[in-house]
Amino acid sequence: MAMGTARSSNKAPMVTGENPILDCRNVAKAFGGVQALRGVDFAITPGRVHGLVGENGAGKSTLLKILAGVVLPDTGSITLNGERYAPAGTEAALRHGVVTVHQDINLIESLTVAENVLLNNEPTRGGLLRGREMRERTAALLASYGIDVDPSALVSTLPNDVKKMVQIVKATTWHPRVLLLDEPTSSLTDVEVTVVLRLIRSLAAQGVALVFVSHYLAEVFEVCDEITVLRDGAVVSSAPRAETDLAQVVRAMLGRDLDHASLQRDAQTGGEVLLSVRNLSVSGRLRDISFDLHRGEILGVTGLTGSGLTELARAIFGSDDISRASGDFAVDGTPTALANPSESLKSGLALLTNDRLREGILSEFSLLDNICLPILARFSGRFGLLRQSAMLETATRCIARLRVRAPGPRVLAKTLSGGNQQKLLFAKWLETGPRIFLLDEPTIGIDIGSKFEIRRIIQEIAEAGVGVILFSAELADIETLCDRVLVMFRGSVVGEFAGPAVTRQAILHASVSGRT
Repeated sequence: MAMGTARSSNKAPMVTGENPILDCRNVAKAFGGVQALRGVDFAITPGRVHGLVGENGAGKSTLLKILAGVVLPDTGSITLNGERYAPAGTEAALRHGVVTVHQDINLIESLTVAENVLLNNEPTRGGLLRGREMRERTAALLASYGIDVDPSALVSTLPNDVKKMVQIVKATTWHPRVLLLDEPTSSLTDVEVTVVLRLIRSLAAQGVALVFVSHYLAEVFEVCDEITVLRDGAVVSSAPRAETDLAQVVRAMLGRDLDHASLQRDAQTGGEVLLSVRNLSVSGRLRDISFDLHRGEILGVTGLTGSGLTELARAIFGSDDISRASGDFAVDGTPTALANPSESLKSGLALLTNDRLREGILSEFSLLDNICLPILARFSGRFGLLRQSAMLETATRCIARLRVRAPGPRVLAKTLSGGNQQKLLFAKWLETGPRIFLLDEPTIGIDIGSKFEIRRIIQEIAEAGVGVILFSAELADIETLCDRVLVMFRGSVVGEFAGPAVTRQAILHASVSGRT
């Protein structure tokens, strides 16, 4: 079935086997003047995994929110088991057996892993919680999925990728009939993705109907039975997995082909040293890490969950939540303490966080405010007043440079798609004039088109002479972008690869085994 053009009718997506358990017909939804969904037909079948893909802003999350009871459609109808389905809230959806794993982690940070996993499902006796049984049940559940985490650990102490795994396990405790998975593998390593995909197929084998929303198209093709593509709020293609391919799906998503040849560049592994890190350790997290970063180099740092990627990025930057046990630094050959973020910024370092909504952008502020905040001193005028015209000129220039799709610099950051929010974050830190750019999972949670643009931005930054350290579990980013790669294992660097030696097989072997 061709996938490059929109369908000419509202014919329901193809399904096989049993009748659909959940069937959407002509569903539409608008928010203000923005039409999020335009007459969408979408059906899912018990025992099948249905992939739902599209760029950020295509309407995927809106459709999932309707199914989860978060919002109501403006028009159209939905049936569940042949009966009208219009849940008045998420609790009503849960009672119908429709369970959602959200893209944003929604665990309670102050509770333990066991308390989160069994929240509202706690074992009791005589009205009292049975704490030991909670921990044992959770431990057995986590072990069955190969997740190594202490059920008694506070969720606030876990890295984001482990939190995501716990969130998925929590959803299975509700015994869902329909499971909605919104980016369930974002921030996970290849090994952890394998565990999650195996879990998804296991749930399908038990008769659960699953919707799998993901920007990682290789995973979509690996686990899904059908694939539906949304673009601009409308279904532009829907077909069994066996009747389409990756190129057709990408073309349907974007309405164009990607020029991957434009991402080719000559490796930069020598030359002037911008940053030297020696004997960096953080108690219980990082052990004796040393490396150099060269001008114009893209240095990748990768590994499994818990190997210390984010911790290393934050330790170099001097983040307040990381306490170094040891470590010496030099920037341009000059020793510096990099004691805190302020000193790091003055030394020419910038850190792009892996959590853009909580730590990166101010979603309730304008694009102009977000871009200019780190450099406000530049706009100081007479009597301490800010030069608004200069701020507007800077924001407008940055938006154009980073190709941020927005009506203008005064719109709120929260109105942007995930990919454009990420580009806004790049714009914000690039205006500080960094010589060394630390990027922690820069393509997490964004669509394939935005991911392509972000990769091109990273290359442009390096070609301008900036040293880039890419901390990422996304091996496609590592393979595509990096001149040299460090592999971490349980807080230590266990392997280094450069040039042609940067291969997925070599990186995975070192990540899993702890040796090259």
